Amino acid sequence: MRGGALDRGRRRLIAAGLALALAGAAVPAGAAPEMKKVTLGLTLATATFLPIYLAEERGYFKDEGFAVDIVGFRGGSDLTRALVARSVDVGVASPAGVIAAIQAGQDMKVFFGGFNQVPFEWYARPPVKTAADLKGKVIGITRFGSSTDVLTRMVLARAGLDPARDVRIVQGGGSPERLAAMEAGQIDGGPFASPHNFMAADRGYALIARQSDFMPDYPVQSFFAMTRTIDANPETMKAILRAFVKGVRDTKADRAASVKILVSKIGLEAPYAERVYDEMLDGFREDGRLGSEAGLKAFMEMGVAAGEFEKPMPLEAYFTDRFTSTRAAWAP
Repeated sequence: MRGGALDRGRRRLIAAGLALALAGAAVPAGAAPEMKKVTLGLTLATATFLPIYLAEERGYFKDEGFAVDIVGFRGGSDLTRALVARSVDVGVASPAGVIAAIQAGQDMKVFFGGFNQVPFEWYARPPVKTAADLKGKVIGITRFGSSTDVLTRMVLARAGLDPARDVRIVQGGGSPERLAAMEAGQIDGGPFASPHNFMAADRGYALIARQSDFMPDYPVQSFFAMTRTIDANPETMKAILRAFVKGVRDTKADRAASVKILVSKIGLEAPYAERVYDEMLDGFREDGRLGSEAGLKAFMEMGVAAGEFEKPMPLEAYFTDRFTSTRAAWAP
C-alpha cells in the first residue's frame, strides 16, 4: 500500500510538472490565423529585409500556423500593382509607393514599420574634401526625381551651393554603376548605400556627408496591405508581425547567423556583410513605428519633391495603428 501511494504521488508530481511546463511553453498569442498561406511581396533583395529572411529561415511563419511564399519585385510600384491585383496578400516596401497608390484611389494601408534606417552617404574623388568643394563638379545620382536626387540637392543646399547652377547632376544608375563611374573619372562624387559606401571608403574616397546629418530616421520599408485584407484577416496580420518581431530579436542577438544570411541571400562578401549588419542594426525596431516626427516630415517633403506622390498626407491617412497600439497583447 505504502509503495502504491508513493507511486501515485510521484505520478501526480510528474503530471503537475508536465502541466506547468506546457503552461509555460511558447505558443502563438491570440487566435489562429485566418489564412493558411500568405504571399509576402518584397522589393528586390536588400539587407533591410534581414529580419524577414531570418524569420523565414528559422520557421517562425510556419510556427504561427501558416505557410509563407516570399516573392521579389523590381520596385514598389510593381509590388503595389500586384497587391491590387490580389496576386500578393501583404507587401513590404517604402510607404512612398503606398501613399502614391492611395492618392490614385486605392484602398490600402501601412500597418507596421520597423525599418528606420538612414542608409545614404556621399563620397567624392580628390581633391574634394567637403560638400562645399563640389562646386563646379559632376555628381552622379540614380535618376532625376529619385530619392538620391532629392537627398543630393538637400546636401548641396546645406553646403551653400545651388544645385541648379553650381554643380552638374547626371543620371548614373545604381550604386555599383556610379562607383565604377567615379573610379573612371566620369563623375566626381555621389550618394552611396551599403555596401558601396564601404567600398568607396576602402578606395580612399572622402566621406563628405551622411543622410543622418540632417535626418534622424527614415521609413525605408513598411508592411502594407489592402484595407479589405487587413479587416478580414487581423489574426493573420498579427501572426506575420509576431514572426517579424522574432526575426528582429534574433537579428540583434545572433550576429553570426545574420551575417551568414546577408552573404547567402543578398550576395555580400563576408567582410562587407559584417559592416552592413553593424550599420543597419539600430534601425530594426519591434515597435512598428515608421519614424520620428522629424523623420516623417522629411520623408513627406522628399516624396513630394521627387514626384513620388502629389502632396503631403497626415499619418492617419495612410497608416493604421491597430497593431502598433495593441502590440502588448499580441507580441511574442
